[in-house]
Amino acid sequence: MGNTTSELQQATDDVQQEIEHEAAAAAQPDAAPGIKLYQFVKAGASGRWEQISARACPGFYDANQDARSKEPDFWLEVDAGDIDTRADDSLSYVADPAARRVTFAANEGLWALKFPTAESYRAFMTELEDDVFHNTYGFGRDSAKADKELGDFKNIFFNADASAAAAPMEISATPDRPARGEMKERATPAKAGTPIEGMIIGANTNTYLRRGATFDVMRNVEAGVEDSGIEFSFTPLKRGGPPGSPGTPSFTPGKVLLANGETRMNMLSPAHDNTKLFHADVEYQKIVSEWTFQKDTVDIPQADIAHDHKAAQLEDGTNTLLGLDSNRLCKWDMRDPRGVVQEAGDASPIVQWTGGKDFARGTNFSCMATSGTGQVVVGSRDGKIRLYSSKTLTQAKTSIPGLGKPITAVDVTYDGAWVLATTDDYLMVVKASFSDEDGKERSAFTDKGAGKLALPRLLRLKPEDRLATGSKPLRSGRFTWVTEAGSQERWIVASCGRHTVIWNFRRVKSAVSASTSFGGLPTVMDYVLNAKDEDVVDSNFMHDRYAPTSGGARGDALVVATPHKVFTLAGED
Repeated sequence: MGNTTSELQQATDDVQQEIEHEAAAAAQPDAAPGIKLYQFVKAGASGRWEQISARACPGFYDANQDARSKEPDFWLEVDAGDIDTRADDSLSYVADPAARRVTFAANEGLWALKFPTAESYRAFMTELEDDVFHNTYGFGRDSAKADKELGDFKNIFFNADASAAAAPMEISATPDRPARGEMKERATPAKAGTPIEGMIIGANTNTYLRRGATFDVMRNVEAGVEDSGIEFSFTPLKRGGPPGSPGTPSFTPGKVLLANGETRMNMLSPAHDNTKLFHADVEYQKIVSEWTFQKDTVDIPQADIAHDHKAAQLEDGTNTLLGLDSNRLCKWDMRDPRGVVQEAGDASPIVQWTGGKDFARGTNFSCMATSGTGQVVVGSRDGKIRLYSSKTLTQAKTSIPGLGKPITAVDVTYDGAWVLATTDDYLMVVKASFSDEDGKERSAFTDKGAGKLALPRLLRLKPEDRLATGSKPLRSGRFTWVTEAGSQERWIVASCGRHTVIWNFRRVKSAVSASTSFGGLPTVMDYVLNAKDEDVVDSNFMHDRYAPTSGGARGDALVVATPHKVFTLAGED
């Protein structure tokens, strides 16, 4: 059916009123300036901002206002751009208080609001942060739940004023340097066959590329890696047969840890429900023992494993490791004499539970990492970060509430002073130390740091770059690899679709950011973006001993793996 006469007349009247309104505004040059709305228009490899309206009317409303039994659900609408979107992390908003500008994603595009006064900007940001707070946590800032779930952080996260007073997390005595410029890049010949699925960086002679069930051996050299032309795969022992009987025909590892001076590998296998640990001799290219994770005669699957301290893979006699699943954090010991060397038909030895805790529910653990002294950081699917002392895994000394985004990877500096958490949209940098009442430096891994820590920083892509990368998720944020006390991590790296993103860690620590973003936290968007022809599988810095040197200056070497190529990027610090 077509429109009725009354509907057509109403539409005509609406258009006429808008024309008359704009004409009246134009005829009054002294009228107060309005809120401007801009849209980012892609043009080739870049783009430009175009003004859509000089008098936009952004506002918020509760979509459940008429449903009394439902929690409020706040949405943002902007009439001029026909924008109507939920006030949550999908906005990917970045705010610049000095410019009175807010950039955000909506309608599969990129938009910006420019406010005429500091007062109008602050009013909008206050309501935005309050509404996103409620939509993220399911309760308001003044509710009892906020006190219980967020504690001292309830007035820090999603607070339009909190970041304004944020001092640098650290004042470095080392002169600041600009973000890394051009890096010398070298590529290995393309790899045919099964795509590269993972990379295991070694600090000694070799690095390994995992392609399904096959490992390619790469030689570590100064400022990069070279293909040795050697590849191998492992065959697990066959259970239940006579000694000497052949093993199962294939074995595809999941998580892999180098161990025992990098002469061995400890591996999980999804095909075995991650309840077994496979211990392999790299030199002889064979699995020498298979272990079962078990507690109180019950097999326990492990979603992740990690060394109990950062340099453990370089040490001989690596017999202990950490593991976790959704609601369990464990310490395991492999010193069962039956596991030294096994023959086919032997019973699988048990990895002994020596510490940790079974949590009733709700921890949602997803990943972990350890410092040089064995402090443990654990990330969760609800975004929470927990810091555990090396002496106990039963209770976190410090818990940092999440911003609602699942944490997919964590890292910690060798000295335990800094923590890095990766989510799809941003990396979070946390200073894990604080000063007590007497001015003494304390660690949040060993002393309760809630309410005493510096305001965390977010590292994220500029909105324009995020659009250019197809809004692909950030993956596997890491610090420079350091395994010696006194050495300092210099860079942070993460992958994003076909790109590698590099931040200067020293600048992150000392930054006084002009921008804020999700959670109202200070945000650093000073980085180098390195593009590839394929999605990046993994990117990681080589160990310091293979860092390039020039004129006495030490640099860094970064290895980037795509499904069919490996690149090394090297440059001076």
